[in-house]
Amino acid sequence: MENPKILIADDVDYLVEFMKSHLEQLLPDATYFRAANGYEVFTLAMRKQPDLILLDWEMPEISGMEALQTLQAHPQTKDIPVIMVSGFTQADHVRKALEAGAMDYLKKPIAPDELLARVRTAMTLADSMRQLRQQKQQLEEEKRRSDRILKGLLPAEVLQTMKEQSEIAPRRFRNVSVIMADLVDFTPKSQKMSPKRLLDELQTIFTAFDQICQKHNCTRIKTIGDAYLAVSGMWNHSHNHALVAAKMAERMRQYIIEHNERYKIDWEIRIGINSGDIIAGIISESNLSYDIFGDTVNTAARMQSYCNPMQINVSQTTYDHLKDYYFMIKRISRKVKGKGALNMYYLHRPIQSRQQLRQQQSHPQYAL
Repeated sequence: MENPKILIADDVDYLVEFMKSHLEQLLPDATYFRAANGYEVFTLAMRKQPDLILLDWEMPEISGMEALQTLQAHPQTKDIPVIMVSGFTQADHVRKALEAGAMDYLKKPIAPDELLARVRTAMTLADSMRQLRQQKQQLEEEKRRSDRILKGLLPAEVLQTMKEQSEIAPRRFRNVSVIMADLVDFTPKSQKMSPKRLLDELQTIFTAFDQICQKHNCTRIKTIGDAYLAVSGMWNHSHNHALVAAKMAERMRQYIIEHNERYKIDWEIRIGINSGDIIAGIISESNLSYDIFGDTVNTAARMQSYCNPMQINVSQTTYDHLKDYYFMIKRISRKVKGKGALNMYYLHRPIQSRQQLRQQQSHPQYAL
């Protein structure tokens, strides 16, 4: 260890000089500090963060044992190695010191060879422990970084399952609503932006979509280029999954409007929603990509692709879930290969409840 800092705590001046003079032979580049009582021990330990403390048990005001207990109780000083120095030679005192957190025990009168040997051992052990703590901190930081990456790739429920089980089995989810959105004319608009500006835009928009998704208790599945895929009712088995999906889609559209106003840009979005059953799972052991499959997903993609800019296009199954909550505009059916003609509807506006209507009739000044 280069240029170590050593704190010698003893109220007897000549003992301090005795230990320092011998330690300078072993550690000539060390910096030495002196504490005359237990209070000074803790104060200097906090301020100087020494690499080793030689702590006398019998000191005025606050004893060495009390100082050791205080050091051990504080997170900034608990890892500083301490050698307890004492005239107590009974085994019981040695045991108490070691149990209180001392690394070693040095008996008085102090033999110079024993002092050097114990300090050398303590410094070597302390350096090894310091390296282990650094490695632990690095591993913890790597784990946090990996967790952040995995959190961006996999739903929270899947991550929890991975912690509890070694395998993520494919699973069928019944009665959910799939939300698929993409940015209109993304390719031509992206060619007019620098790569950094483009990625900044996507990061800002998709981060906002993630927050909206989380607020509505939906599950973000993935992003594909400028497309965003999410599911409502996947883990919470909500009976009103379609209504939640519709509200999430409305908020996503409103966010794009607000984003355009704030950043003076003209993004537009198309959103398709379809309700039904899906299958979900990880398709490759070497690729931790959690995906969803099935006719419900394909139809949601059709709803999105047949949608006009800034509209929310829903399928017949989703319409059946939402007809009591929204006014919707029926569109011309579209023929889809393998499925025939598909009915589709634009989400128009929510149907006001009878209670809301009564409130407006009673208080017309609050009507929208």
